[in-house]
Amino acid sequence: MPTLSVGDRDSVAYEDVGRGPIVVLIHGSPGSSRAWQPVAQQLAARFRVISPNLPGYGASTRPPAGLPSDSGHAARLIEALLEDLEPPAVLAGHSYGGAVALLLALRGTVKPGALALFEPVAVPVLAAVGEREAFASARALFDDYRAAFEAGDRLAVRKMIDYWFGTGAFDLMPAPTREYLINYTSNNIDDVTATFRDAYPVDGLRRLAMPTLVAYGARSPQTMVKIVRAIAAHVPGARLERVEGANHALTTTHTDEIAAMIAGLAGRSA
Repeated sequence: MPTLSVGDRDSVAYEDVGRGPIVVLIHGSPGSSRAWQPVAQQLAARFRVISPNLPGYGASTRPPAGLPSDSGHAARLIEALLEDLEPPAVLAGHSYGGAVALLLALRGTVKPGALALFEPVAVPVLAAVGEREAFASARALFDDYRAAFEAGDRLAVRKMIDYWFGTGAFDLMPAPTREYLINYTSNNIDDVTATFRDAYPVDGLRRLAMPTLVAYGARSPQTMVKIVRAIAAHVPGARLERVEGANHALTTTHTDEIAAMIAGLAGRSA
Protein backbone atom coordinates (compact mmCIF):
# COMPACT_ATOMS: atom_id res chain seq x y z
CA MET A 1 0.00 0.00 0.00
CA PRO A 2 1.56 3.36 -1.01
CA THR A 3 2.00 6.07 1.61
CA LEU A 4 2.38 9.81 1.14
CA SER A 5 4.34 11.87 3.68
CA VAL A 6 2.67 15.15 4.55
CA GLY A 7 4.80 17.68 6.43
CA ASP A 8 7.23 16.56 9.10
CA ARG A 9 5.11 14.02 10.98
CA ASP A 10 2.02 12.99 9.05
CA SER A 11 1.42 10.37 6.42
CA VAL A 12 -1.60 9.08 4.56
CA ALA A 13 -1.76 5.51 3.26
CA TYR A 14 -4.08 4.67 0.39
CA GLU A 15 -5.20 2.05 -2.11
CA ASP A 16 -4.77 2.93 -5.79
CA VAL A 17 -6.28 0.58 -8.39
CA GLY A 18 -7.49 0.77 -11.98
CA ARG A 19 -7.05 3.32 -14.75
CA GLY A 20 -9.18 6.13 -16.08
CA PRO A 21 -10.95 9.11 -14.50
CA ILE A 22 -10.29 9.31 -10.77
CA VAL A 23 -12.83 8.19 -8.20
CA VAL A 24 -12.00 8.84 -4.52
CA LEU A 25 -13.65 6.63 -1.89
CA ILE A 26 -13.46 7.67 1.79
CA HIS A 27 -14.28 5.06 4.43
CA GLY A 28 -16.27 5.33 7.65
CA SER A 29 -15.24 5.08 11.30
CA PRO A 30 -13.82 2.94 12.66
CA GLY A 31 -12.59 1.31 9.47
CA SER A 32 -10.08 1.41 6.66
CA SER A 33 -9.83 1.67 2.90
CA ARG A 34 -10.53 -2.07 2.71
CA ALA A 35 -14.19 -1.35 3.48
CA TRP A 36 -14.51 0.00 -0.07
CA GLN A 37 -12.64 -2.90 -1.72
CA PRO A 38 -15.68 -4.71 -3.25
CA VAL A 39 -16.95 -1.45 -4.77
CA ALA A 40 -13.44 -0.45 -5.90
CA GLN A 41 -12.99 -3.77 -7.68
CA GLN A 42 -16.12 -3.13 -9.74
CA LEU A 43 -15.11 0.42 -10.59
CA ALA A 44 -11.46 -0.33 -11.41
CA ALA A 45 -12.30 -1.58 -14.91
CA ARG A 46 -13.31 1.98 -15.90
CA PHE A 47 -11.78 4.27 -13.28
CA ARG A 48 -8.66 4.90 -11.25
CA VAL A 49 -9.93 4.34 -7.72
CA ILE A 50 -8.07 5.97 -4.82
CA SER A 51 -9.16 4.94 -1.32
CA PRO A 52 -7.27 6.75 1.47
CA ASN A 53 -7.03 5.57 5.05
CA LEU A 54 -8.31 8.29 7.33
CA PRO A 55 -6.05 9.50 10.19
CA GLY A 56 -5.44 6.77 12.74
CA TYR A 57 -6.33 3.87 10.44
CA GLY A 58 -4.03 1.60 8.48
CA ALA A 59 -0.67 3.31 8.09
CA SER A 60 -2.13 6.84 8.25
CA THR A 61 -0.98 8.80 11.28
CA ARG A 62 -3.39 9.94 13.99
CA PRO A 63 -3.83 13.70 14.39
CA PRO A 64 -1.21 15.26 16.64
CA ALA A 65 -2.24 16.12 20.18
CA GLY A 66 -3.41 19.68 20.60
CA LEU A 67 -5.05 20.14 17.20
CA PRO A 68 -8.68 21.27 17.18
CA SER A 69 -10.66 18.04 17.17
CA ASP A 70 -12.62 18.64 13.98
CA SER A 71 -12.32 16.88 10.63
CA GLY A 72 -10.03 19.53 9.15
CA HIS A 73 -6.92 17.39 9.68
CA ALA A 74 -8.43 14.49 7.74
CA ALA A 75 -9.48 16.88 4.98
CA ARG A 76 -5.99 18.36 4.73
CA LEU A 77 -4.36 14.93 4.37
CA ILE A 78 -6.71 14.02 1.52
CA GLU A 79 -6.15 17.41 -0.11
CA ALA A 80 -2.39 16.73 0.00
CA LEU A 81 -2.93 13.27 -1.50
CA LEU A 82 -4.91 14.68 -4.43
CA GLU A 83 -2.92 17.89 -4.89
CA ASP A 84 -0.93 16.84 -7.97
CA LEU A 85 -3.67 14.75 -9.59
CA GLU A 86 -6.44 15.72 -11.96
CA PRO A 87 -9.70 16.60 -10.17
CA PRO A 88 -11.64 13.47 -9.26
CA ALA A 89 -14.65 12.62 -11.38
CA VAL A 90 -16.39 11.58 -8.16
CA LEU A 91 -15.56 12.21 -4.52
CA ALA A 92 -17.50 9.65 -2.46
CA GLY A 93 -17.69 8.94 1.25
CA HIS A 94 -19.58 6.64 3.59
CA SER A 95 -20.63 7.45 7.17
CA TYR A 96 -17.81 9.52 8.75
CA GLY A 97 -16.13 9.43 5.34
CA GLY A 98 -19.27 11.03 3.95
CA ALA A 99 -18.96 13.85 6.46
CA VAL A 100 -15.30 14.32 5.47
CA ALA A 101 -16.20 14.26 1.76
CA LEU A 102 -18.85 16.93 2.31
CA LEU A 103 -16.37 19.04 4.27
CA LEU A 104 -13.82 18.69 1.43
CA ALA A 105 -16.40 19.87 -1.09
CA LEU A 106 -17.28 22.86 1.10
CA ARG A 107 -13.59 23.77 1.59
CA GLY A 108 -13.18 23.94 -2.18
CA THR A 109 -9.51 22.97 -2.46
CA VAL A 110 -10.48 19.67 -4.04
CA LYS A 111 -12.88 20.29 -6.92
CA PRO A 112 -14.63 17.01 -7.75
CA GLY A 113 -16.78 16.65 -10.83
CA ALA A 114 -19.46 15.10 -8.62
CA LEU A 115 -20.10 14.29 -4.97
CA ALA A 116 -21.56 11.04 -3.58
CA LEU A 117 -22.56 10.86 0.08
CA PHE A 118 -23.62 7.49 1.49
CA GLU A 119 -25.22 7.97 4.91
CA PRO A 120 -22.94 10.87 5.93
CA VAL A 121 -22.93 11.34 9.69
CA ALA A 122 -22.86 15.13 9.32
CA VAL A 123 -25.05 15.57 12.40
CA PRO A 124 -24.52 19.38 12.71
CA VAL A 125 -26.50 19.75 9.48
CA LEU A 126 -29.58 19.10 11.63
CA ALA A 127 -28.90 22.14 13.78
CA ALA A 128 -28.08 24.24 10.71
CA VAL A 129 -31.48 23.57 9.12
CA GLY A 130 -33.49 24.01 12.32
CA GLU A 131 -33.89 20.34 13.32
CA ARG A 132 -32.72 21.21 16.82
CA GLU A 133 -34.63 18.47 18.64
CA ALA A 134 -33.13 15.77 16.41
CA PHE A 135 -29.68 17.31 16.82
CA ALA A 136 -30.01 17.45 20.62
CA SER A 137 -31.18 13.84 20.77
CA ALA A 138 -28.22 12.62 18.71
CA ARG A 139 -25.84 14.77 20.74
CA ALA A 140 -27.14 13.30 24.00
CA LEU A 141 -26.61 9.75 22.77
CA PHE A 142 -23.07 10.45 21.60
CA ASP A 143 -22.22 12.24 24.84
CA ASP A 144 -23.45 9.15 26.72
CA TYR A 145 -21.27 6.96 24.47
CA ARG A 146 -18.18 9.04 25.17
CA ALA A 147 -18.90 9.15 28.91
CA ALA A 148 -19.34 5.37 29.04
CA PHE A 149 -16.00 4.84 27.28
CA GLU A 150 -14.19 7.29 29.54
CA ALA A 151 -15.70 5.52 32.57
CA GLY A 152 -14.09 2.26 31.44
CA ASP A 153 -16.96 0.52 29.65
CA ARG A 154 -15.12 -1.83 27.27
CA LEU A 155 -18.31 -2.36 25.25
CA ALA A 156 -19.24 1.31 24.95
CA VAL A 157 -19.00 1.12 21.15
CA ARG A 158 -22.09 -1.09 21.21
CA LYS A 159 -24.13 2.10 21.77
CA MET A 160 -22.87 3.57 18.50
CA ILE A 161 -23.24 0.40 16.44
CA ASP A 162 -26.76 -0.32 17.66
CA TYR A 163 -27.79 3.29 17.06
CA TRP A 164 -26.79 3.31 13.38
CA PHE A 165 -27.32 -0.36 12.50
CA GLY A 166 -30.26 -1.32 14.71
CA THR A 167 -30.77 -2.69 18.21
CA GLY A 168 -28.75 -5.87 18.77
CA ALA A 169 -26.54 -5.32 15.71
CA PHE A 170 -23.30 -5.33 17.69
CA ASP A 171 -24.00 -8.70 19.34
CA LEU A 172 -24.81 -10.26 15.96
CA MET A 173 -21.46 -9.29 14.45
CA PRO A 174 -18.66 -11.89 14.12
CA ALA A 175 -16.31 -11.97 17.11
CA PRO A 176 -13.30 -10.56 15.15
CA THR A 177 -15.41 -7.61 13.99
CA ARG A 178 -16.59 -6.89 17.54
CA GLU A 179 -13.01 -7.04 18.82
CA TYR A 180 -11.84 -4.67 16.09
CA LEU A 181 -14.55 -2.18 17.02
CA ILE A 182 -13.63 -2.43 20.70
CA ASN A 183 -9.94 -1.90 19.96
CA TYR A 184 -10.66 1.16 17.82
CA THR A 185 -13.24 2.77 20.10
CA SER A 186 -10.83 5.56 20.99
CA ASN A 187 -10.36 6.40 17.31
CA ASN A 188 -14.11 6.40 16.80
CA ILE A 189 -14.60 8.70 19.79
CA ASP A 190 -12.17 11.14 18.15
CA ASP A 191 -14.09 10.94 14.87
CA VAL A 192 -17.47 11.40 16.55
CA THR A 193 -16.12 14.40 18.42
CA ALA A 194 -14.82 15.80 15.13
CA THR A 195 -18.20 15.57 13.44
CA PHE A 196 -19.80 17.68 16.15
CA ARG A 197 -17.15 20.36 15.70
CA ASP A 198 -17.55 20.53 11.91
CA ALA A 199 -19.62 23.26 10.28
CA TYR A 200 -21.94 22.60 7.35
CA PRO A 201 -23.60 25.99 6.84
CA VAL A 202 -26.73 26.18 4.73
CA ASP A 203 -25.27 28.92 2.53
CA GLY A 204 -22.25 26.69 1.90
CA LEU A 205 -24.48 23.79 0.88
CA ARG A 206 -26.33 26.07 -1.52
CA ARG A 207 -23.07 27.02 -3.22
CA LEU A 208 -22.16 23.43 -4.10
CA ALA A 209 -22.47 23.34 -7.88
CA MET A 210 -21.38 19.79 -8.73
CA PRO A 211 -23.85 16.94 -9.35
CA THR A 212 -24.53 15.44 -5.92
CA LEU A 213 -25.98 12.11 -4.87
CA VAL A 214 -27.12 11.53 -1.29
CA ALA A 215 -28.07 7.93 -0.45
CA TYR A 216 -29.46 6.17 2.60
CA GLY A 217 -30.75 2.76 3.58
CA ALA A 218 -34.47 2.10 3.93
CA ARG A 219 -33.80 0.48 7.34
CA SER A 220 -31.71 3.32 8.73
CA PRO A 221 -32.72 5.44 11.75
CA GLN A 222 -34.74 8.63 11.38
CA THR A 223 -31.73 10.71 12.38
CA MET A 224 -29.98 9.63 9.20
CA VAL A 225 -33.09 10.16 7.09
CA LYS A 226 -33.29 13.74 8.38
CA ILE A 227 -29.58 14.35 7.69
CA VAL A 228 -29.69 13.17 4.08
CA ARG A 229 -32.97 14.95 3.36
CA ALA A 230 -31.56 18.18 4.77
CA ILE A 231 -28.45 17.95 2.59
CA ALA A 232 -30.42 17.04 -0.52
CA ALA A 233 -32.89 19.87 0.10
CA HIS A 234 -30.17 22.52 0.24
CA VAL A 235 -27.62 21.37 -2.36
CA PRO A 236 -28.88 22.59 -5.76
CA GLY A 237 -29.95 19.69 -7.98
CA ALA A 238 -28.96 17.01 -5.46
CA ARG A 239 -30.51 13.59 -5.99
CA LEU A 240 -31.74 11.62 -2.97
CA GLU A 241 -31.61 7.82 -3.28
CA ARG A 242 -33.21 5.31 -0.91
CA VAL A 243 -31.59 1.86 -1.03
CA GLU A 244 -34.23 -0.75 -0.30
CA GLY A 245 -33.39 -3.41 2.27
CA ALA A 246 -30.26 -1.58 3.39
CA ASN A 247 -29.13 -0.06 6.66
CA HIS A 248 -26.00 1.93 7.53
CA ALA A 249 -23.86 -0.84 6.03
CA LEU A 250 -25.20 -0.21 2.52
CA THR A 251 -21.77 0.21 0.91
CA THR A 252 -20.82 -3.35 1.87
CA THR A 253 -24.21 -5.09 1.61
CA HIS A 254 -25.34 -3.48 -1.66
CA THR A 255 -22.05 -3.13 -3.54
CA ASP A 256 -23.54 -3.59 -7.02
CA GLU A 257 -26.01 -0.75 -6.49
CA ILE A 258 -23.44 1.52 -4.90
CA ALA A 259 -20.87 0.93 -7.66
CA ALA A 260 -23.54 1.59 -10.30
CA MET A 261 -24.54 4.85 -8.57
CA ILE A 262 -20.94 6.07 -8.50
CA ALA A 263 -20.29 5.09 -12.13
CA GLY A 264 -23.49 6.80 -13.23
CA LEU A 265 -22.59 9.92 -11.30
CA ALA A 266 -19.17 9.96 -12.99
CA GLY A 267 -20.96 9.93 -16.31
CA ARG A 268 -23.08 12.90 -15.24
CA SER A 269 -20.01 14.84 -14.10
CA ALA A 270 -18.34 14.26 -17.48
